[in-house]
Amino acid sequence: MTCVIGLPLERAKELLVSEGFIVSAEEARSKKGVPDASEARVIRQTHSDGSHVMLVYSVFRTDPAEQNS
Repeated sequence: MTCVIGLPLERAKELLVSEGFIVSAEEARSKKGVPDASEARVIRQTHSDGSHVMLVYSVFRTDPAEQNS
């Protein structure tokens, strides 16, 4: 199984499905969340049984033009 940690969520799903896995995903975030978040990336990958993979993702601000106020 390909390690997809750090990849954009949709790309990670595509890779794992192409390898024959059934993929589910769950978001992890702080109570405040991330204002103006723009990209979901995989932060944890768990192979639960023969064909199922659980991805945990978080949403980040990744645009270099974005700055903290």
